[in-house]
Amino acid sequence: MAWENCLENLRVSLAPKQVLDMDTIDWKQVNQDALDNDGFKKGDPYYLACQGRHCTENVNQTPQEHALCQCKDINGKPLPDCKPPSFLYPFNASVCVNIETKEFNSKSGRSCTKQGDSWYQLTCYCCCSCFAYGTQIGIPEGSKAIEQFSIGDQVLTANVTAHGDGVNLSWTPATVSFSSGTGPDGYQPTMVFIRHGGAGSIIVTPDHLFLMPNGKLKRANRLVPGVDFLVSAEGVPVEINEVSLGEYRGGVHHIATDKEFSGEISGHLLISEGIVSGDFNLQIHAAALKEAFFVDDHDELPTIGQPEYEQTNTELLSDEYTSFLLMAGDDDEKKIVPHTRKFYVHGKHTTVIPNDAASYLSQAQAVDVGNHAPKYDFSEVGIGYATVSYALKLFQGFYPDIVFHHDVGRMETNAYAFEQYGKQVVVITGGMTRIKGFGLEGIVTILAHMIARLQKIQPQDELGYTSVAMADYYSTSVLRNVFFGNMYVTTFESGIKQIAELVLDSIDEENDAYEGDPFAPTREVRIDSITAGNTMNFPPEEAGGPVLEGLEVTAATAVLPVLTPRHFVTDDISEEMAEEVYQSLVAAKVLSEEGELTAEVSVDTDLSALFSEQSEGLKRLLTEEVRYILLHATSTVSVTFNLPLSTGTAFDPKAFLISPEAKVKFVRLGEDTNTLLISASLQKEVEYTITVPRILKSDNGSTLNPDKKTATFTLA
Repeated sequence: MAWENCLENLRVSLAPKQVLDMDTIDWKQVNQDALDNDGFKKGDPYYLACQGRHCTENVNQTPQEHALCQCKDINGKPLPDCKPPSFLYPFNASVCVNIETKEFNSKSGRSCTKQGDSWYQLTCYCCCSCFAYGTQIGIPEGSKAIEQFSIGDQVLTANVTAHGDGVNLSWTPATVSFSSGTGPDGYQPTMVFIRHGGAGSIIVTPDHLFLMPNGKLKRANRLVPGVDFLVSAEGVPVEINEVSLGEYRGGVHHIATDKEFSGEISGHLLISEGIVSGDFNLQIHAAALKEAFFVDDHDELPTIGQPEYEQTNTELLSDEYTSFLLMAGDDDEKKIVPHTRKFYVHGKHTTVIPNDAASYLSQAQAVDVGNHAPKYDFSEVGIGYATVSYALKLFQGFYPDIVFHHDVGRMETNAYAFEQYGKQVVVITGGMTRIKGFGLEGIVTILAHMIARLQKIQPQDELGYTSVAMADYYSTSVLRNVFFGNMYVTTFESGIKQIAELVLDSIDEENDAYEGDPFAPTREVRIDSITAGNTMNFPPEEAGGPVLEGLEVTAATAVLPVLTPRHFVTDDISEEMAEEVYQSLVAAKVLSEEGELTAEVSVDTDLSALFSEQSEGLKRLLTEEVRYILLHATSTVSVTFNLPLSTGTAFDPKAFLISPEAKVKFVRLGEDTNTLLISASLQKEVEYTITVPRILKSDNGSTLNPDKKTATFTLA
């Protein structure tokens, strides 16, 4: 990638603000306020393009850059549900720069400014280096609310043809011959709320008929979320995300077409909130349709709220993500809900979260936030609901293999992520989304964290999810995937502010640490982790993830070469002869009983006792073959590190230096992955220094400390 191409792309992406290359800045001309407050993060007085070397040598090597640009963790493992951005994709990072000398490094925060008064941490940009009432009914002109229909109005109806793969639908206008309802202030003790396709919803009577993908009909009160599918106006199956049974205060209205009922369903199917369902004619003639048009054994299927329904569909009550079960209460328990499309969702029966789910807050922390954070009550649940729905829809587009669910009825303040029935699921509770002042930015920041938990990046918690603080760190990569350019910057800044002030600050001091996580990050560590991810730095050490220069050589030892009879087998020396050679060398004390090379071997070493039964010429040939093997036998140097090394690394012997000069034959990882085993030709009683290459990384991505990359040893 040419740096000029990145610079040009930054200028296009960040327009109309100006973008300047940091290498060309005359810092004496820069306003001191811009330096002190990092005005560059908002393009004031302009945006900065990081130094090219800083991007390629520092930023592009961080775990965050790997996650964002390559959709891989630091060890090259692909991240699930992640699509790499395009070539030259721009992102904000930061650099620690000396405005007097123009020196720069990757230090951040106080570690940057402690270097002197001329050092500032500034935001700059790099590029990826690689790579019931109100139900809308379809009409010829579009749609209108069901209560607005009058007799004689036009409505779209479907002719349906079932085939092996689904249904074909053709839509034609028909005339409304029946239109009647309860009026807007009616009360319905039992209604069914259905959420479909992620964002769509409809409230209907329990006997309302829906078209299934196989061309059959099924009543609303027998639908099973996660199992049944509805049908869109285009004939495409639509997943049912939620089915709720509950009280409803508002109007209920029915219409029917003028087509005479003849035992067929064609001409009586309408578009209801984008889904195909039956008109009133089908409901009143249901008995005549059961044999031909209802799903098999329809009347034997349990209905919502029955114990049999729960027993048959146990996944809905034991850990299914999309199911509410809201039963009607006694009259004296009823409460008026201002909005006519509201169910009473006071948490009587809600999603059951599995015990092995990852959560945004620990249980104790969630209790604290629930007690202290200001919230809207359930009568105000509509405030911000569209924002939550938008956020879920937005993330569904970028992460289509994850099911996102807003569980309005859950009282606790938390979010969850888990895997069940082959699906990944993210649930954010009504307790969280009802926090006053908690907007889109805070919601998407939590969603991004839960996605990062599901990506199962190392280090992991005991359940196999990405650990808490590292999920905070990687969450900014998820946000960058969803929000482009400056949208990401503004979303991140507002999001982290909402998280800190409305959520984390509501946690009591005694619950500061996240119990249950292997690293038990405090609130401060979590904020630092998110910030490090945003600035493309390594995470804080307390997060448990990769540490900048955290890998160190701790010791090196060497042992004599160890030979076996197999070492002496050649084209001229058979296995039987090799065994005799080995025993002779042990007898001559050239080798120990264990095969260690105990004597100095040179071209003058007396090996005349070998091959005594061979002719003089052959004896000389075979003896020199043995001498060559002894002369080139290598010692093993064990280099120990403070952290396990990455198992996916290929080790180049030429990159390992031994002084005084000694030839390194090969390098491999020991059974203990904290150790490298290096084969080299060494001399006894000589003090050696081994230097390992900077490219080495630990298994969690920590880079090598340049001041801790050597060790001394002696072959005794």
